[in-house]
Amino acid sequence: MAIVVAALAHAPDGRAADYPGAITDLRVARGTGTIAEAWLADATTRYRHFVLGSPYEAASLMVRLRDGRLLRLTLSDDSVFEDRQPRLADLDGDGIDEIVLVRSYLSRGAALAVIAVRGETLSIVAETPPTGSPNTWLNPAGIADFDGDGMADIAYVQMPHVLGLLRIWTLRSGRLVEIASMPDTSNHVIGSPHLGLSAVADFDGDGVADLAVPTKDRKHLRFLSFKGGTRELGRKPLESTALSDFKLKHVSGVPFVDVGSAGSRAGLVGLR
Repeated sequence: MAIVVAALAHAPDGRAADYPGAITDLRVARGTGTIAEAWLADATTRYRHFVLGSPYEAASLMVRLRDGRLLRLTLSDDSVFEDRQPRLADLDGDGIDEIVLVRSYLSRGAALAVIAVRGETLSIVAETPPTGSPNTWLNPAGIADFDGDGMADIAYVQMPHVLGLLRIWTLRSGRLVEIASMPDTSNHVIGSPHLGLSAVADFDGDGVADLAVPTKDRKHLRFLSFKGGTRELGRKPLESTALSDFKLKHVSGVPFVDVGSAGSRAGLVGLR
């Protein structure tokens, strides 16, 4: 079962007024179902971690439904969305997208939050345990059916600058349950706005999605599989330390990762 995550895009120039309250670094998730668009809004400085390089985080999530209605979810003063890009995916298999974001508590650190449309409101319906202390963060790495059971899973790297622990979670009976983990990973450079140092594809051709993510020092690219257990399919050296967002490209039907390393010519890295 292929999981399609809604496209992410920066809003066209001159159209910021179409996105009420939008933070300066506006990134819009666009869906094809009930949710037409989602974006982060209401910049706040109450959580002064600023791991993404800008002196603000978002206090609210805005959603535009297919019928034109606007919904807003504003967090209480004890937390922020320490994120830049809402991610849309159907996590429970009901045909309606949920929204995945990083929520950081001022005293307890970061958690992965799942948000759903419930009638006329947006509600947080599931959340992982926070990382435990302030100024610790996690960065989502991909959403796909990683274990082959037909349901979408969510991968993130916990504390990509210090701990580098990849964790895989799935939504079961309204709760997020951890199903796999892997050390020695990183998908972010501290202070950078680039969140996308990872790629999802069926790299080994077995019909189930795999994850490509750098090692903790970001000098190698690891290809990881979670079908029937957690294992490394292979790793490839990078021309230079990974710094910027990856892109997935196919050559003769075979997936490759365009690592887009700064200071080096862009290179395609593949498992095969």
